[in-house]
Amino acid sequence: MSDYILTIGCEIHTELKTRSKMFSSAPAQIDQECVPNTLVNEIDLGLPGTLPAPNEHGVVLAIKLAKALKMEIDPNLIFDRKNYFYRDLPKGYQITQQYFPIGKNGSLAIDNGQVIAIERIHIEEDTCKQTKEGDVIKLDYNRAGVPLIEIVSKPVIHSKNDCIKYLEKLRAILTHLDISDGKMENGSLRVDLNISVSNNEHLGTKVEIKNINSFNNVGQAIDYEFQRQVALLTKNEKVDQATRRWDDVTKTTIFMRAKADAIGYRYFTEPNIININIQKLIDRTQLDEKTTPDHIRETLLAQKINRDLVDQLVTNHELYRIYDYVNKAVNDPALTVTWIVIELVAKLRANNVKIENVDPATLDHLISLIKLIKQQRINGKQAKVIFEKVYNEKVDPLQIVETLNVQQISDDNHLKTILEKLIADNQTVIKDYPTRPERVEKFLLGGLMKETKGQANPVLAKKILDELLKGQK
Repeated sequence: MSDYILTIGCEIHTELKTRSKMFSSAPAQIDQECVPNTLVNEIDLGLPGTLPAPNEHGVVLAIKLAKALKMEIDPNLIFDRKNYFYRDLPKGYQITQQYFPIGKNGSLAIDNGQVIAIERIHIEEDTCKQTKEGDVIKLDYNRAGVPLIEIVSKPVIHSKNDCIKYLEKLRAILTHLDISDGKMENGSLRVDLNISVSNNEHLGTKVEIKNINSFNNVGQAIDYEFQRQVALLTKNEKVDQATRRWDDVTKTTIFMRAKADAIGYRYFTEPNIININIQKLIDRTQLDEKTTPDHIRETLLAQKINRDLVDQLVTNHELYRIYDYVNKAVNDPALTVTWIVIELVAKLRANNVKIENVDPATLDHLISLIKLIKQQRINGKQAKVIFEKVYNEKVDPLQIVETLNVQQISDDNHLKTILEKLIADNQTVIKDYPTRPERVEKFLLGGLMKETKGQANPVLAKKILDELLKGQK
């Protein structure tokens, strides 16, 4: 397979974080608890006599994304009609931007230094949601008209890993800039892949893969489709240009339709929306550089945070938001990131709680806990025990410290007295100090922890012990 070149292009649809829909005043923020077909109005359904009006905030978000991707932005906002009849499209057409996209010729640098060329982004409206239950297809028009941006890369990606890095970086931009929530599991970010395979400098036949709902599935779909096309080519068989869908159960791509079956969309300029000059809107829409993923990454790395933990914060906006909230209160990046990315995330996973659903009280209690650690009133081991009770019982950590009397012992004289007795009682062990100092220190500190029931301040204890053992060398 090494003789074959894989080429990937990505088409991404992402729902925008607006209060209302793209061309109507109906609510756009839909959750799973919404009653089906209640957040839709006459404009979304295309009833006779209705006129669409572009959502200014949706346009601003598109401009913001175009600037983040270093794109040329069209000062004229022009919409087109994409005509087709299908059950997910109540009007019989979709309002989109076929001929004059709001942004074109952009780029995005991924972690390995490669720059992915982006052909265009354009604004359009979403279709309704279809749910299949047995032989019945249920339609929920709440989603019809929700603002979308479609992001189309050029076919310049040549590996699964680069494709996933590109998608992760793009989602980080969308979420950190508050353009979209980027939740693939909810359908607010959807990925289609265009994959071709060739053994020369020319692109192979393009195959489109739709309905990919996670980055993990993106990787699996690429692997499968690459192997499928290579198998055909090695047998001198033709790869047909087609649209296929990813089946998450069988882990295969399944034929949907041939290119010859493609619908003729008969695009023309949307007659109900005039050409709008948005140059002033472009000029006053500015990026806050401090909220961009690149700036956040640089700031976290400058704080000497582990690179793997930084990656988790940059690619997960909700996790970063929580980290930022807690760290602003405690001002200790290294300690905060440990308790958020490691301890809190582990606890949430164990309780099957999503990061965006974490109880605000838990975060405030975590702030109090970290402050107790910084004040050296408790040590790390005690903190983990306390956090367990804090999370389960929803009580302030200070209350647990006082109730259980688990405060760290930081009295110099008290610790010194215990250590002096341990040294006097264990002279046989002390004789090994000149040749095995680490073993002796570990033994004595272990004895101290046993005597104090784990409440001795380990940093202070180590300092006192070093002073006491100076004369043993």
